[in-house]
Amino acid sequence: MKKTFYAVALACLGLGLASEAQAQKSLNSRQCATMEALEAQLAADPSLAQRMAAIENQTRTFEANPTANRTTAVLGTIPVVVHVLYSNTNENISDAQIASQIAVLNEDFRKLNSDVSKTPAAFAGLAADAGLQFVLAKRDPNGNATTGIERKSTTKTTWGTADAMKSTSTGGLNAWPASQYLNLWVCNIGGGILGYAQFPGGAASTDGVVIGPNYFGRTGYLSAPFNLGRTATHEVGHWLNLRHIWGDANCGNDLVSDTPTQQTSNSGCPAFPRRTCGNTTNGDMFMNYMDYTDDACMYMFSTGQSSRMGALFASGGSRASLLTSLGGTAPGGGGTTPPPVTYCSSKGTSVAYEYIDYVKLGTIARTSGADAGYYNGTATSTSVAAGSSQTISYSAGFAGTAYSEYFKVYIDYNQNGVFTDAGELVVNAAASTATTTRSSTFTVPTTAKSGATRMRVVMSDASATTSCGSYSYGETEDYTINITGGTARMESTARLSGGATEYSVYPNPATDVLNVVIPSDRDAAAVAVKVYDVRGAEMKQAQFANGQLNVSQLAKGVYMLTIADGQQVTHQRFVKQ
Repeated sequence: MKKTFYAVALACLGLGLASEAQAQKSLNSRQCATMEALEAQLAADPSLAQRMAAIENQTRTFEANPTANRTTAVLGTIPVVVHVLYSNTNENISDAQIASQIAVLNEDFRKLNSDVSKTPAAFAGLAADAGLQFVLAKRDPNGNATTGIERKSTTKTTWGTADAMKSTSTGGLNAWPASQYLNLWVCNIGGGILGYAQFPGGAASTDGVVIGPNYFGRTGYLSAPFNLGRTATHEVGHWLNLRHIWGDANCGNDLVSDTPTQQTSNSGCPAFPRRTCGNTTNGDMFMNYMDYTDDACMYMFSTGQSSRMGALFASGGSRASLLTSLGGTAPGGGGTTPPPVTYCSSKGTSVAYEYIDYVKLGTIARTSGADAGYYNGTATSTSVAAGSSQTISYSAGFAGTAYSEYFKVYIDYNQNGVFTDAGELVVNAAASTATTTRSSTFTVPTTAKSGATRMRVVMSDASATTSCGSYSYGETEDYTINITGGTARMESTARLSGGATEYSVYPNPATDVLNVVIPSDRDAAAVAVKVYDVRGAEMKQAQFANGQLNVSQLAKGVYMLTIADGQQVTHQRFVKQ
């Protein structure tokens, strides 16, 4: 009876249940557990069906708008947090592997993937730019600097699909706020399952995508033929309200009008055309990301799928708040993301005899072995107040004989990317053969710049070793320091970059009027301001005059502002409250 009830609930949402034959697919084919997870969620929360039905109604209204079927408008950027749960070193995937997955998402959702050129001519005109970009979060939910990656060692070797990985109470890592971040959990799911996602409308505490570590990204610890990052593209598609292209039923309905009906999922790399369900003209769109083909054989979203995803970010859309999240902007910044600060490299060429084995400052407390001459600990941070006295502890580890070691600690107080400014060498400890913990004190300048910056700890057997470059024996470790109460960053309004001249707008969000401050070197009479919604449609009811944009007639939501003055064109998102 329960099985029948939930089948009916799924049917009411336009979905079907996978057949028994589909459930018994070979482990050599793609295994996505999203629909099984949805069935379990519907069983646990009967009101979920109503929420999903409301989202579906909003989607149909959006699709009925003639401007909805756009293929080039950029919707915005979504901050991403990656929660890595590992029981062995392979599962503790590298930052580089994670970065490769973000790159794949940006290519696939912007139609920048090189293999889109393989799309058969019959479908090439439907291949769409979904207009979505992804960035690893730069701020955590508390506004502190972050790499967008958090890791946890665990003794659990498989996690299943009951969302245990999404809560610290069950050994996992809690979701960051679903209204501000896309949560990606990387862990071994088990059962040959590559990944699963939660559709819009589900509980915020479990919202996001789960992917096996060997199917995440396109470099590092990977298993062919699912080694090009397309598992995440497929699952994020579900997270953005896309269904399997065969509708999870025999010749089912995926709720998208421009994807041909097909009998069931395709696996491997089929030859084109493959005709099922009477689609004798062009056959199955098996190269679509929402099919089950190998990573190398899926390379497109359709225009209809792009519109369906876009509905989530329109006015009233269930994921619209993600586009105004500050999670993707650097702490202390204004409405735009400042250029990233790049630091020089520093590395010991040998740790055969000595290495850093302990660093503690505030909440930073790391005990370690040799890290191949350099350790990137910028995902670990602590806060210090400008003007405060701080004590940092550190010690050297030795493979055998205790050698004489120098310690130097640098903090980039003015956040300019170098450690050579006055006062930024905060510890210059004399040589010692001590194997016990040593400590030094320093005072954070009152003129230090508020926000996240870098602390570098260098241990070497040579007194001449500096903050940059390679040196013979020893090790360097980098960490993040959050400075509070220092010199504030003078960025009180959102900036519109455009060469030497900058416009500013305020307030943002706006209720009735958005003020546009025109630089003194520009002719105010020549300035034209236009407003576009997330679909790329111009909002002509927003009138600009005398430096003010009247937005009172706009619906609440996210909009794009374009300013043209005859010399430059600049853009900025703003929010209508």
